[in-house]
Amino acid sequence: MKENKSKAILIIAILAVTAIIAIVCYGAIKGNKNPVATMEVSYVDSDGNEQTGTIKIELDPEVAPISVANFVNLANNGFYDGLTFHRIISDFMIQGGDINGNGTGSATLSKLDKSVIEGSSDDYTYSIKGEFAANGVNNSLKFGKGVIGMARSDYSNYGLTQEGYNSASSQFFIVTTDKESTLNSLNQYYAAFGKVIEGYDIVEAIANVEVAASSDDESSESSSEASTPVNAPIIKSVRVETYGAKYDIPETINFDEIQSTVTQYQNYYQQLMSSYTTSSESDVETEGTEEVETTTEE
Repeated sequence: MKENKSKAILIIAILAVTAIIAIVCYGAIKGNKNPVATMEVSYVDSDGNEQTGTIKIELDPEVAPISVANFVNLANNGFYDGLTFHRIISDFMIQGGDINGNGTGSATLSKLDKSVIEGSSDDYTYSIKGEFAANGVNNSLKFGKGVIGMARSDYSNYGLTQEGYNSASSQFFIVTTDKESTLNSLNQYYAAFGKVIEGYDIVEAIANVEVAASSDDESSESSSEASTPVNAPIIKSVRVETYGAKYDIPETINFDEIQSTVTQYQNYYQQLMSSYTTSSESDVETEGTEEVETTTEE
């Protein structure tokens, strides 16, 4: 009787250990391995020849689960296929993922979630929460060469800081600098969510393609650096291997509503500055003093 009991206990122990090993092994194969994005790109080199390459990026769902889930679903739905790197600044970053190809575009919900019918009343331009310290999220991944982050807008000039923090959608950038001052301007203010593990030489090659100043670059007082590629590098495809892990559609924000609010503030600001300019010109005519040029920041 005692011997049978001991055998039963031993069998239970062996089964328990086997189950634990199986769970650990399954997790190592399926759930505990970070997703890896494979990005196929093409670009025109300095000699005018078209080149192709592959960039592999390990995503980090532990530090930025919303950004990673967003990128995985967009990529595996084919959203990024055929888009470009539209903004390139040497020794800083390369930026892509804009459906408009000029820095103004965001993704619609139907591009993220295939259950949403494109153009339906449920569809809208969306954004996601910014996963960085300034927005109340503890993100331990620091920016450096090869780190990928979510691009976003800055509406702080209109007092809409939070709206800017939560304005990222589909655009991303890959850092190509190790300058501490530049990295400090990114850390805590932008969501880092992965790092290049293969093909960083391709990233550097893209960072060094020929660029020119666009009309926006030329009129901007905040940037004297040309950033528009003469021949925009193409993101031929992006697919993410999740190793069996499922990444649900992240919580989204209606960016159309944010944009409407921003537009109202922009119009008010422009009216205010126009009124100020008219008033100043009137004072100049009355007093006969030298005219002072007034500029308006957009």
